[in-house]
Amino acid sequence: MKQAIAGLSLSSQQESTALVVWPSVSATSMGKFLGRLYEKKLGVSFLTLGNLFVLLSIPVAIPLYLWNVLPVVGTRYRITNRHVNIERGIQGEMERQIALDQFDQIEVQQKSGQAWFRSADLVFFKEEAEVFALPGVPYPDGFRAACMKASMTYRGFQEIHARQASGD
Repeated sequence: MKQAIAGLSLSSQQESTALVVWPSVSATSMGKFLGRLYEKKLGVSFLTLGNLFVLLSIPVAIPLYLWNVLPVVGTRYRITNRHVNIERGIQGEMERQIALDQFDQIEVQQKSGQAWFRSADLVFFKEEAEVFALPGVPYPDGFRAACMKASMTYRGFQEIHARQASGD
């Protein structure tokens, strides 16, 4: 380990990972459809229509879940000390990314069918324009907070480097 504090390194030295999450099944339209079925509360106690749909959809839901985590096609979201990345496959091939200074706010947009999975889409904005989106993020409030903290830290380091370069 090259870092004095685990997980903490200067952004000018190397890119390091702060957090990785795998998207929920609700990132897909089929997952959102299943989520809407699972949310049905008609019935008594645990014997609800939604729970019946959970049991009946097992042959569809398990392959859908496995597709998200398969080493070859699986997608993951990674926060580093420089970017928020969407990566695919076992090698973590970069699909898309946004630098931590390229957004100023993040909205949590929970679409129909995502509540059952405790997930939502994160939409990144720069000056009121949408610049990036992460569909089906599990526990989106925590991931949003981590992205905002990483962005603030990155901007702070950029400001310090700029002051040092100008001789202040």
